[in-house]
Amino acid sequence: MIALVSVIFFGGLSGCDRNAKGLVPVASDQFPGVLELGELEAVDPDTLNTFIAKQQGTLAYIVPNLEDSAGDPKWDSTDPELDGLTGQERYDKHVEETGTLPYYFGQLGQPEDGGRGGATFTFMGTGDDVCIVVDPETVFWSQSVAPGSRNDQYAYPDYYNDDGDLDLFAGMSSYYTGSPGVEIGDFTGYYTDTQGQVVEIEYGACFQTGSQTGMDNAHAGRGTTEYCNVSTDQKEGVEFTVVLDSFSLPVDDGVLSFGVAVVKERCARIDKSECFVRGESLNSAGQTKSCTDKLELAQCNATLGAFCCANPEMCGDEDSVDADLCEDIYGQDDNGIVLGRDAWCSETELCCDGE
Repeated sequence: MIALVSVIFFGGLSGCDRNAKGLVPVASDQFPGVLELGELEAVDPDTLNTFIAKQQGTLAYIVPNLEDSAGDPKWDSTDPELDGLTGQERYDKHVEETGTLPYYFGQLGQPEDGGRGGATFTFMGTGDDVCIVVDPETVFWSQSVAPGSRNDQYAYPDYYNDDGDLDLFAGMSSYYTGSPGVEIGDFTGYYTDTQGQVVEIEYGACFQTGSQTGMDNAHAGRGTTEYCNVSTDQKEGVEFTVVLDSFSLPVDDGVLSFGVAVVKERCARIDKSECFVRGESLNSAGQTKSCTDKLELAQCNATLGAFCCANPEMCGDEDSVDADLCEDIYGQDDNGIVLGRDAWCSETELCCDGE
């Protein structure tokens, strides 16, 4: 009996073929695990539109690298102070005048062992609602594998190793328990009642509701935007702190890129999708990684399936894809003729060739 137990025990040890170290990001020497970003402006959507030459009143979006080429007619403006200025020049002028950033793109490394990582920043209450939106890199989706009703948009698998996850929290700075740039905290308080029981009080002002369950304090998950509406009614000029808690970092490089903004508008009135924060997947030089901006646009345009067929290197394991998926996924032209990859690339400009 003892011999049999020994055989089972040692057989179990020899049968373990992995230690999961590949799932733990390598710590970065370049980027810290805890960041303090300073103060961000609660920015008007139309201000954001001026940076990208987009019509006022339309849905705005933000990018890390603004255009800086003069002479394009799109930079013409009826505002004499903006007329002819490029997007980067308009951004620089706005920052100089306000003294605060209208949005932020940055990168986080792995926190020290046992510690919480993330970024914090502040904004001033406007006396009205604001919407905080954060988008961690890059794009995430679950593969459609149902044999009877395949969804071609998601039939190609995602490449998981470049995705990270930030959890969003916010509240008045007076309730924040962390030390900016040193230690990530929360907005929880405690008091002892008359019975000697310790009672927890939640002072957070950023509540996210799960779309499926309706529960409070839900979070979006990896590679997906998180947002919340914060009421600053009767708190104009009061400082609020925002916490971006590093839930997980990309496995491929151990650095989590992200973009974040505080918009002076209710969340219901702005774009909160992947299309709002664009190009947030950054390289070590702070530039958008090759073709990741096109991957995001493909998700915005509901053409992920075609994008992955045209650019399989940007997506997951192509061996897990049905052999017939890419045969006619590029759609048809006006004459009903099925498009090939080259025609689709030319029409959409979403192919990575040459990047």
